[in-house]
Amino acid sequence: TTGINFFTPPSGGFSNDCLEAIRADLKNRSKFRQTIVEGNLQGGLIDLPAGQLRFALGASYREMDYQFLNDTLTTQGRSYLDQALGIYPSGDASGFIDVKELYGELLIPVLADIPFIQEFNLEIGGRMSDYSTTGVSYTYKILGDWSVTDWLRFRGGYNRAERAPNIGELFLAAQQTFGFNNVGDVCSRLNPSRFSANPGTNAGGAAGAAQVEAVCRSLMNAAGPNAAGQYYAIGGPGTTDSSTFGFAFPTLVGNPNLTPEKADTWTAGLVINSPLTSGPLSRLRASIDFYDITIKDAIGAQTIGAVSQQCYDPAFNPLVATNAAAAAASPFCRLLPRNATGGLGNVGVTYANTGRVHLRGVDAQIDWGMDIGPGTLTLNSVLNYQMDFESSPLFPQVPLVEYSGTTGPGENGLNPNPFKYRGLTTLGYAMGPWRAAVQWQYYSKVNLPAPSINVGYPSYNLFNFNGGYQVTEDIGLRFGVDNLFDKAPPLGNFNPNVTDAISQTTGQLRGGGFLTGVHDTNGRRFYLGANIRF
Repeated sequence: TTGINFFTPPSGGFSNDCLEAIRADLKNRSKFRQTIVEGNLQGGLIDLPAGQLRFALGASYREMDYQFLNDTLTTQGRSYLDQALGIYPSGDASGFIDVKELYGELLIPVLADIPFIQEFNLEIGGRMSDYSTTGVSYTYKILGDWSVTDWLRFRGGYNRAERAPNIGELFLAAQQTFGFNNVGDVCSRLNPSRFSANPGTNAGGAAGAAQVEAVCRSLMNAAGPNAAGQYYAIGGPGTTDSSTFGFAFPTLVGNPNLTPEKADTWTAGLVINSPLTSGPLSRLRASIDFYDITIKDAIGAQTIGAVSQQCYDPAFNPLVATNAAAAAASPFCRLLPRNATGGLGNVGVTYANTGRVHLRGVDAQIDWGMDIGPGTLTLNSVLNYQMDFESSPLFPQVPLVEYSGTTGPGENGLNPNPFKYRGLTTLGYAMGPWRAAVQWQYYSKVNLPAPSINVGYPSYNLFNFNGGYQVTEDIGLRFGVDNLFDKAPPLGNFNPNVTDAISQTTGQLRGGGFLTGVHDTNGRRFYLGANIRF
């Protein structure tokens, strides 16, 4: 009755019937039912010369039943209305998994109270898991713990782990997602990838680039009669686009044919407790541990780069070198449609077992305390050195790529930003009911993974302050300042070759952004709170 003229709103506001005509009350419904039945038994078996042999034994049964129903406005093909802003089209999904498990562990005292061996124990364990979706998985471990003296202990061992695919990875209905194109458009003659239409970077040289372009043209011809002509025209994307990064809206769907991923982990470390009973070092404790983790058949959503390589790289699609039309009709190329102007269309991706990962590094920790004045000064510092962070989204045809010290690969379900060095140090002082501490977070610089030419991010230091006062046994106050020095996050991931003059003449921006998951983008802020026990 009022209409919806935004420029001259009616007095009293828009009428309810007008607002109701444009409102969407979205109701996404999900239901998850989990049933767990388990039994565990542990205790001592026999006494050995070095101590008591102990055991643990258990069995369990688990069911997971999940259902997700979209609002009809969100479900593709159900409503003629436009999509709600910020919500991507998706489909209803459901799935069921049950698993039966049996496990056993032994703690074996091997040696004790002999020269150089105060205690030496072995921990051996195994587990059998029978999944209704992927069958039987076996995991096992053998760990050692060697106490040389009261103040020196060594530890380490081997562990085989398996992770079965979850309900989402198996049964996710097709849904549009927001992601990144980590290789750019390989159909461009300026794309730097080794499987692109760029004769200067293609592994096969000019001939290999021409074969890729022929596949691209075949896909473009299916999209429109002049799509290839527009794309490769002078000044078109095919002759000007050198980017290796961009936003994308891939359609992701579950894969019921997934198998468990497997990880082999080796660890070795030592723990030192101060042998002193008095003095400034009497409360010192330090540990350092080395780890080496190899993951095979890693489960992860395919990246656009992985799908592109399986389409355009002859190592994965041999038809690229012999028959462009047949190559374009292959399963992976069908996931990379082109639009009417030749550009990359809506990419289709799924979860796959093709990933491989190798992680190697060192964790260290120091704890220390000392009475100073009327209170106690404490120090805790946790450090990580990421020696290797290697990943490949595809089978052994593509070697592992080292990403340590970069913004990460965005594949195989790995966390982004594998910093070379990270540290978290807390210096505190407590006196009676009062306590105060300063926390220092350190992140080393990170670069953009090759072949990106964009600028990375410098090292970053962030300081926080926190304190508290215990008013009574039941009432405690806490207060603090996050980002104590109001440290601004550094800008990174921008193209240094794009100047203001280039932006003004071509409209191209240099881009850039922040590491919002790590660097602080909120600025200095204060808080005050209370814990009250009734």
